[in-house]
This record gives sequence, structure tokens and C-alpha cells, in this order.
Amino acid sequence: MTQVVTEADHRSNNFDFLRLVGALAVIVGHAYPLLARSEQAPIIWGYPLQTIGVIIFFSISGYLITASWSRNHNPVAYVVARGLRILPALIVVVLVTALVLGPMVTTLSREDYFASPVTLDYITNNLRLFVQFGLPGVWEDLPLPGAVNGSLWTLFVEVVCYVVVPLLFLVPRRLRPLGALLVVFWVIALAETPQEESPIYWAVRVRDAAGLAVYFAGGAFLRMASQGIGFGRRLTFRGDVAIALIAVYTLVAAAYPQYALKIGWLVIPYAVLTIGLARTPYICRTARFGDFSYGLYLWAFPVQQTIIHLWGPQRLFVDLLLVTSITLLLAVISWYLVESPALRLKEWVLPALTRRPKPQPAPEPKVAAGATPAEIHGGTPPGS
Repeated sequence: MTQVVTEADHRSNNFDFLRLVGALAVIVGHAYPLLARSEQAPIIWGYPLQTIGVIIFFSISGYLITASWSRNHNPVAYVVARGLRILPALIVVVLVTALVLGPMVTTLSREDYFASPVTLDYITNNLRLFVQFGLPGVWEDLPLPGAVNGSLWTLFVEVVCYVVVPLLFLVPRRLRPLGALLVVFWVIALAETPQEESPIYWAVRVRDAAGLAVYFAGGAFLRMASQGIGFGRRLTFRGDVAIALIAVYTLVAAAYPQYALKIGWLVIPYAVLTIGLARTPYICRTARFGDFSYGLYLWAFPVQQTIIHLWGPQRLFVDLLLVTSITLLLAVISWYLVESPALRLKEWVLPALTRRPKPQPAPEPKVAAGATPAEIHGGTPPGS
């Protein structure tokens, strides 16, 4: 039986399971274009499977990041917490890919590979979240040529969403839901801009970024609604409501796809959060050995390309079995050697950043010999 829990029940909900599902959906979804089978790729509500996986991540992130900022408005602690979660594992995957994997699979000599400015650009650009997909001479003859790690582009979008959350809280409390809705409508308009008319900013097409950011906004809006911010009563997450909403959304997405995003930004996050905030036996303990979802997300794409480089396109089941096994091993290593130590550092650093100095007691006044009680406490005797 599934029980609904509150955030106070730390890690006793289904969020870790959902993140793992999202990471696996990205792996499976990417397998089709990487194996030159894009025409067979599953489409759900008009989205490729890998996009559904990322939408799950963004819906959860919008809710939890908004909750984090609402609990503690310390900007330094906020930036440190987000940075320690994202950057350490990203640094490792970028460096290992460019400095270890790249020289092993490139068609260039090692001297030419390291002499190419593209190699250094790959490191510096991706570490500043300016996504660069290619390395010199790497995988240029694969079904999806030149793509080293196609998953990294979403991290920039995620960080932009992190920046917007504190800005939204500058709006007066009662007006925040309205402010959030205005942001949502603006982002939907950006997401529905024709591809050829949408500009590219920081190596990411604005249309594509907005298509993910809207689900982060949906999660953030639902967090505020669940806390009653600007609402008469608090929103609750109910399984029967989530099922009904998804059923309606599925019909709308099939019959009227032009309206799918206009309701999907709220319906999908509601369903995701309803599952995530529940506590299902066994499922709620998915991360008892570690949270491997981020490592799976970061490492899967280069692992998929490496397997195709070594053995050519395999049958889908064989490819997914190899990819998932190898990537899971790398994710476990990433968790225990990189991510978990960084999170422990966060637990040590954040209290120091948020600790308030204790008020110093006022110095005891010097009392002259023979002073009266009124004089000691700063008063004057009645009638003086």
C-alpha cells in the first residue's frame, strides 16, 4: 500500500526511484537515434522517451529547489549547495571523457589530438555549461557522428532555473503564484516559437530550453500551492486526481496537440510529484545504497557511443543490457568517490554559512559603593 508522506520524512519517499526511472528513460530513449533506429523510437504525449525522462527530473527539481529556497534564503548557502551537487561529478566526466576516453578512440594521433584547440575547448566550454558535443577525430563515423555526450546541454537549463527561483521570491508572498503563472505563460510562448525563429543562447536553442524549463516552473508552482502561498487553502497531491488528469491530458495530447504543453506543464508535474511524495514499500528505499541517477545520466551517452564504436550497432536489448550494466558501475563509482563526499562536504559547509553569531551579553555596569537598587538598574527613586 502506498502512503503519502511529507517532506519531513527525509528520503522516505519515492523521489529517488523516480529519478532512477528518469535516468533509465534517457538511456533507452537515446539508444534509438544512436543505433540509427529513430523511426522506431517510442513517443509519449508527443515527446521522445529521453525527453520524458528529463521532464521527470525537471518536475522534481522545480519542487525541491523551491522548497529549499523557501526554507533558507541564504544565497551563498544556496549556490554552494547547488554547485556541490552538480559540479564535482560533471568535472570528472568531462575530464575523463576528454583526457582518457578521447585519446583512446580518436582517429588522430595522440599528439595531434592534444594539440588540437578543440580538446581544450571541450573541457573549458562544458565546465562552464556552454555545451560542446565534439572532440577532434572522435566518433565521426558513427550513426550519430561527433556526439560525445549529448546529455550535458540540459545542465545549463537547470542552472538557469536555479537562478530564477530566488528572483521569484522577491515578489510579495501573496502575488507569487501570479508571478509564477506569468513566468510559465512566457516560457510556454518561448517553447512554442517555431524552430527557425528561436535564437540560440549559450549554445542552447531557447525553444528547447523553454520546453524543459516549463516543467521546472510547474514543479515550483505546485510547491507554492502545496504550502498555501497566495492561496486560500493548500493543494494536496492525490492519486485519483493524478490518474484523472493524466487520462484527460493523454486524450488532449492525441486529439489537440497544440494544447498539450498548455496543460502538460501542470498535469505532468502533478502526477510526478504525487508519485514522488508517496511512500511505497521497497520503492521508497531505492537509494539506500546510494543515489545513482545523476551518474547514470552523465555517463550513459559516452558509454553508448563507446560500445557502438567497439562492436557496432547491436540489437536493442543487447545494447541496453551492456550500456546499463557498464553505466551503472560508473555511476556507483561516481557516487561513492565523487558525489557522496561532495554532499558530505555540503553538510559540513552549509551550517557554517548559515550559522548566526550568538548575541553578546551586555557588560555588567560598574556599581559604585553605596549605590541604591534604582541607581544600579538605571532608574531614579520616586520623587527624586
